[in-house]
Amino acid sequence: MGFTGIREANEEYAKYLHSVIEKLLRSMSLGLGLERHELKDAVGGEELVYLMKINYYPPCPRPDLALGVVAHTDMSVITILVPNEVQGLQVFQDNNWFDVKYIPNALIVHVGDQSQVLSSTFSSLHH
Repeated sequence: MGFTGIREANEEYAKYLHSVIEKLLRSMSLGLGLERHELKDAVGGEELVYLMKINYYPPCPRPDLALGVVAHTDMSVITILVPNEVQGLQVFQDNNWFDVKYIPNALIVHVGDQSQVLSSTFSSLHH
């Protein structure tokens, strides 16, 4: 597959992710007792900016030497991760770090700092 094919595949994939985010924002709004459009409107409505990053982490032959990324929260509203079999993602809760279990074909959804600002019901976790 050439660069053109990769670009087209990513653009198509991004459309599906936008749909997932739209559904999540609607569900979060309804869960807060708001109209279904309110969270999306609060974060930009039709002008909402989507950012897609593609990182691939292959299996590490010496995971005991891997440094990883410093603990952080995401500044976005929602982050969607598409994990693979390579373990490493952890979340910090109740003063403990927990490994995030890999579930095939599942997405990992991080509620980001902007969601926490919109509603104290949401809390962004360090990961």
